[in-house]
Formats: sequence, structure tokens, C-alpha cells
Amino acid sequence: AKAVEHTLKLAIRLNESVNDALRDLIRYRGDLSAMAIDALTSVEIESVGLVSVEEKMVRDTTFTIPRTVKKKLKKIASERGTSMNILVNTALAHWLAKKGALKLR
Repeated sequence: AKAVEHTLKLAIRLNESVNDALRDLIRYRGDLSAMAIDALTSVEIESVGLVSVEEKMVRDTTFTIPRTVKKKLKKIASERGTSMNILVNTALAHWLAKKGALKLR
């Protein structure tokens, strides 16, 4: 039997454009946490362009993610000199752009 991976809750302040595109997409299908996990594991957050810290943020959104994903996120944020919040927004922005749900600036 496969061991169940431990998860944790991560509160992130999404920027407005990412939040709006994600909310539009979720109306049609899917789980918000599953979308975040897909974005965080499929987008090369080690190297893609970061989203602007200047964009207006909305209130916290809570995602349930595997501990291993959070650990990777924390390490990359430290290496890139940015916050985990910006990395999550970056991953979601690039993931949404790939789906045609958001236009990157």
C-alpha cells in the first residue's frame, strides 16, 4: 500500500489578476488546491519570470499542499531571494497563461 503523503495548509495572498483568472477557471471545474499543486509542480519556478510585487493583492486564499511541495517552495524562494507568496503567484500566473486563462504582462 502506498503511504499517504502528509499535507499542510498554506495561506497565500494572490494578486488580483491571478485570483480573478483562477476563480473564473474553478467555476468550470476542479479543486483550487489541486490546481495550485499542479501549477507548483509543472511550472519551472526555479527560472520563470516572477510576477510583480507591485500588483494589488487580495485576501488570503488557503491551499492544502504536500509538505514536500512546501519544502521545495521554501528552498526556491530562498535561492531566488523572494517570498513563497510571490512564487505561488508566479507558478499560478504561468500555469493560467499556459491554459489561456491569463495574459502575462
